[in-house]
Amino acid sequence: MAIADKFRAFFGASAKSLAIIPPLEGVTAPSAGILDGTDGKPSTIWARYSNGLRPMTSGYLNGWQPFYGTPGSEISRERGIVSQLNLDLLFSNPVVSTLVENYVTYAVGNGLTLSSRPCAEMLGISPEEARSLAHQIETAWTQWCNSATEADASGRHSLHQLAAAGFRSYLLTGETLFTLDWVAARGARTQTKVCLLDSRQLDQSITRVAEGNGNASIMQGVQFDQNGRLQGYHIRKFILGSFASAPQAQYVAATTSWGRPRVGHLFDLLVPGQVRGMSPLAAALTPAHSKATLREFSLASALVQSMLAVSIESDLPREQALGSLNAEDPLAGIVAPKGVSPEDWAKAKIDFYNNVKVDLNPGVINHLLRGDKMHVHRPQAPSSTYADFDASLAREAAKASGGSAEDVSGDYSKTSFSASRLALELPWRINLRRRQNILERIYQSTFTAWLEEACETGRIKLPKGAPAFWQCPEAYTAAAWRGSAKPVADQMKAAEADALEISSGLSTLEEKLGERGLDLETVIAQRKAERDMLVEAGLNGPAAVGTTRSGAARPGDLEDQTK
Repeated sequence: MAIADKFRAFFGASAKSLAIIPPLEGVTAPSAGILDGTDGKPSTIWARYSNGLRPMTSGYLNGWQPFYGTPGSEISRERGIVSQLNLDLLFSNPVVSTLVENYVTYAVGNGLTLSSRPCAEMLGISPEEARSLAHQIETAWTQWCNSATEADASGRHSLHQLAAAGFRSYLLTGETLFTLDWVAARGARTQTKVCLLDSRQLDQSITRVAEGNGNASIMQGVQFDQNGRLQGYHIRKFILGSFASAPQAQYVAATTSWGRPRVGHLFDLLVPGQVRGMSPLAAALTPAHSKATLREFSLASALVQSMLAVSIESDLPREQALGSLNAEDPLAGIVAPKGVSPEDWAKAKIDFYNNVKVDLNPGVINHLLRGDKMHVHRPQAPSSTYADFDASLAREAAKASGGSAEDVSGDYSKTSFSASRLALELPWRINLRRRQNILERIYQSTFTAWLEEACETGRIKLPKGAPAFWQCPEAYTAAAWRGSAKPVADQMKAAEADALEISSGLSTLEEKLGERGLDLETVIAQRKAERDMLVEAGLNGPAAVGTTRSGAARPGDLEDQTK
């Protein structure tokens, strides 16, 4: 039984909508409820207002009075319903499943790579020492985040896998929740560990004044001081393998007293005062569900029509009219042998087809009674408008969630090169924003905690005269994160455009390599190593390939210019 069905069973068959908070008197609260759709299954809709009230926007009466006086309370009301439906549809709706998988792949790919950039001026070291320190940090970080024993509190997943799961949680529930623990694990050389949590473990039911601290308040499990600055979280901790426990929420400070991050709670800020997150797929659920409903109805219609393949049309009138007719009546419309009543003639037809079966096998000639005709039926489903309507629902779902129609359909047969570039441009920018707001913050928080331990324990050797990590943490943790490259419709044309921008001074090698998920220093070091190997082996390097149609230097020419 789906989660939505469980809720409906709990509230009774007559329950038409589920709302977290009862509606105000005189108005039906706007809520993304679970209602009976046209197919008899639960679907998401927005409830209508009653009594002729026309609030300015969702959750406000007369334009001023918010529900219970809480900014962003509408998100808190609906996020639970949206999260439940997302999880249900993830396993049963191809559109939702495709969107989630595509967005995780675009944002995470095989994981983000670190480009460490310690600030030489702030640390009082030379640029050469800063580059040497950056190389040392990147090498140690790569080893740590690829090790499940080192990175994961449960010892099962690499940091890249945890980051992908955290981003998937953001897509489905609107939030990513994790803690940075200090755990001495068997086989691990470091004690910084990432523990990925379910967003439901952040207890949304707790909203009160903090106990023992009259100046602090708790909103939906998140604690703030009297100035509205974050203090910590009330989390229900579950230990993997311990299924017989129902833990109470425990307070966990957001950071330690010296600034080390302890809890990461990430979501998109939609409105001022927002405390909890909303899934970016919320608006895509209705067209995604409608698309599945259309497909099921069309399939059912086609199956019914396919079952009725052949029928025989008789010249007899309807059965209820037979009793009032006789053979001598010229209006009877019955062609029967002389002296045979209509009833006997109808019975004779029935007996004939009981004994002589119509055979539809190839090469068989069927004999019918006089006046009968055979009709072969062809399925008429889906109708001529099915494809266009189905495609429009897919486009709605994709665009509402920040993607393109091709992301859902996988069909590029009707898309030109120019159209494909335009179709990819905006979704890619949305992906970069989500990567920066959610994914990079997962990596950066973890990197900060790991680097503190690595510097303090001596795994990272600091340059002579450089300050301790705690004296200048922002200088040590400065970094850029590189992800998967932007998808392109034509790699040759994309390379020509990049070369033209570099040669004309509109861009740089670092910027273009960054768009491809590559680090400039790493690429230069690798190219130098490969060239030295070729020279040592007595082989020639890559040859120049001329210029582009526009006259700009091709990438091969750029390599020759560096010789």
